[in-house]
Amino acid sequence: MRLKYRKDISFSIAAYFLKFAGIWLAANRFEEWFRNATVVYTILSLNFSIWVQLRNLYFCWGDFTISGYILCNSLGLFIDLFKIILLVIHKKKFLNLIVYMQKNFWHFNYDDYENLIVADAKQMCVYFVCVFSFFSQSTVFCYMTRPLISNIGKNETERALIFNMWLDLPLSTTPYFEIMYTIQALALYHTGVCYLCFDNIFCIMCLHVASQFRILQYRVANIQSAKNKTEHACSSEECYVALKHCIQQHQSLIKFCAVLEETCRMIVLAQVIVFSALISFIGYQVILVDLSPTWRLSFISYLMTTMCQLWMFTYSCDCVTRESANVSLAVYAGPWINLSMDKFGKMVRKDLQVVVIRSRRVCSLTAGGFFPISLETYTKIMSTAMSYFTIMKQRTVDIADA
Repeated sequence: MRLKYRKDISFSIAAYFLKFAGIWLAANRFEEWFRNATVVYTILSLNFSIWVQLRNLYFCWGDFTISGYILCNSLGLFIDLFKIILLVIHKKKFLNLIVYMQKNFWHFNYDDYENLIVADAKQMCVYFVCVFSFFSQSTVFCYMTRPLISNIGKNETERALIFNMWLDLPLSTTPYFEIMYTIQALALYHTGVCYLCFDNIFCIMCLHVASQFRILQYRVANIQSAKNKTEHACSSEECYVALKHCIQQHQSLIKFCAVLEETCRMIVLAQVIVFSALISFIGYQVILVDLSPTWRLSFISYLMTTMCQLWMFTYSCDCVTRESANVSLAVYAGPWINLSMDKFGKMVRKDLQVVVIRSRRVCSLTAGGFFPISLETYTKIMSTAMSYFTIMKQRTVDIADA
């Protein structure tokens, strides 16, 4: 029987942003060319934005406040470019993971309890993806509208762009202003898309593979009731056959996590390194710098985006680690103690021992292979960010006293 597959709102949103960045499946040669052209445009757009920020940093070097603002933007751009390049390098493996997830995680061939587990994972994905996308797009919108609001009441020669260009051109006059504003706005929107496209799909993958580990726990703990549709207990042979299916599912989930780890670990490492500095720089702008309401709103939205992004990927990685480890606990709730000591009963017990041993080597997503990502990572990054913020605050006090 051909399985039907579920529709997922969070996945539809994540797919839209991935397509916008050019990282998606191609049904034919034309779509493949279009995707490749989109990737080239994405990389050129990010390089243009980085060039603008570095040029601003060159001309404003020495002003700690403005340099901090430029560094906030530059860190986000560098991590965007790094993510896109790595996704292009691992494009085939990354897209294969998406296809596998669609075919094997989102079908309707579940019982009532398993459907609840899948629905819970979908709800959590919708929550994370929608909240993160809202704050990310709000940040882009605030950056775009900020100069338009500040230009109200000013004459043509005083108009400001989204970012200073430092070019010997009359960029504040028509039509140069309109052309450059459009170019910057398009590049800025593409930057916002690149900022969230990977994190959305990564969170969805992690939460759904964690839900599959929960389903596996349920099946291992209820082998007898799953096979037993009558009043009599199922035989050891029936339990052995059911256990084989559970072991195959466990092996496929382990392999899925291994490929996901191989594809994403360097991106995760880069984000862990950048988050502490990024949060501290943004917090400095929000709390210690005297800003206009539009500027402050932009940085508050940026700060909420970054903290939501950090929470989203540490929580989803933590779920994978916990649920993969809990498979060993589910074994002890199974019916093996009631099985007879015949040929299949002994085989079931031996296989369950192997499952317990393998489950204690948890499936975890790491930062470049150095350490696993968990909720503890979130607290450590926030603690480091507060340390950086304290140093910058003291630096500001010393400059003021001088």
